[in-house]
Amino acid sequence: MWTKAVLVPVANDGEDYKAGLTQAWGGAARTAGLGVNGVNEEGTAGYTFEIRDQAGEDKINHGDRSVLWVKPIDMVKLSVGYFDDGDNGFRQGSGFGAWDWLRPSRTTDLFFDGDAAIMDKKSGDGFMAEVTPIEGLKVMANIPFLKTGTYIQDAYDIYKKTQIGAAYTIDGTGTLKVLWTGVSEETKKAGKKSDYTGKIGVAFNLTAVENLNLAIGAKFDIVDEDYKVDDSNFSTKSFGEWGGAKNKAYFALNAGYQVSDAMKVSLAGGVKLFKNSGFDPKWGIGAGVDYVVMDGLTLNTDVRYISETKYSKNGIKVDGKDDAVSFLVGVSKGFSNGSLGVGFEGITNGIGFSEIPAGKDDKGKAHDGFMWCVPVVLTFSF
Repeated sequence: MWTKAVLVPVANDGEDYKAGLTQAWGGAARTAGLGVNGVNEEGTAGYTFEIRDQAGEDKINHGDRSVLWVKPIDMVKLSVGYFDDGDNGFRQGSGFGAWDWLRPSRTTDLFFDGDAAIMDKKSGDGFMAEVTPIEGLKVMANIPFLKTGTYIQDAYDIYKKTQIGAAYTIDGTGTLKVLWTGVSEETKKAGKKSDYTGKIGVAFNLTAVENLNLAIGAKFDIVDEDYKVDDSNFSTKSFGEWGGAKNKAYFALNAGYQVSDAMKVSLAGGVKLFKNSGFDPKWGIGAGVDYVVMDGLTLNTDVRYISETKYSKNGIKVDGKDDAVSFLVGVSKGFSNGSLGVGFEGITNGIGFSEIPAGKDDKGKAHDGFMWCVPVVLTFSF
């Protein structure tokens, strides 16, 4: 069982004061969540099923995964069902600091994504095969096979979005990962067809240095030069924060160093380059420090900067206040199976938080100045 809720006793959206209950990434707070798992005595077959309740919703919801798996031989695992984002075993992010509080918009996206800044995630219904042919090597294929309300569909629609990955671990040194995520979308303009076939990611995790966790990664679109998406499809949600018609490449880094028993320092950053725009990158950098003041009581600090937050539909930046700085100062207290944290967060240029967008004045103009909130974070697990 794991659950988290963020109580916001007071916040300011630039125009009005706000309050309420949510979760770090927005939406209704998860006040209860339970995972049920079963496995046979030989360890060759099993299942997992998750259920949860969310505050404000008068129902029990399906959780993040519902999977049946079998191992016909020791080196092969076959799974079918509904997968969570990280079940492919390749997802990797930059989760620290504000990511675990009420996430400031933009400055916890892209380079700072705690789930998928380094390597892509993939969730939903499907079939997954994981093979470990030799020690240290893992190969994975994740094939989505269901659309909402459709149980059997065109085979091409399934296979064009397959995700395939390979990871090789050198004991005492690190792990190298390669991940292909298929898309296979086509547009036609003036009789000419253009393709966007997917994206490829590579990453390396260094484990050779004591107390240091270091990961670097890069992602690249495999796309025709003149490929374009229509207005209805162009959004950071449908193509991902690093996606879009004009993207060329994205490089990210995440590091955590345990300075002492009491102090840990985290760092994340990256660069995003666009096609046909020369060297005019979007970039960001952030750092956090966690310091154990006394047993169970930890001071959390976080500061982040991102150079651009607004783009026109063709991927070129728009004029105006388009950078952002966010910060967090908080104190968290752990006890038994839970924790309680109280903090203060701020962000510039009206960028807002995961559940608190910039307020609008009586003329409908969105606030473009400083915004702040006081999050109270409650977690429980066993």
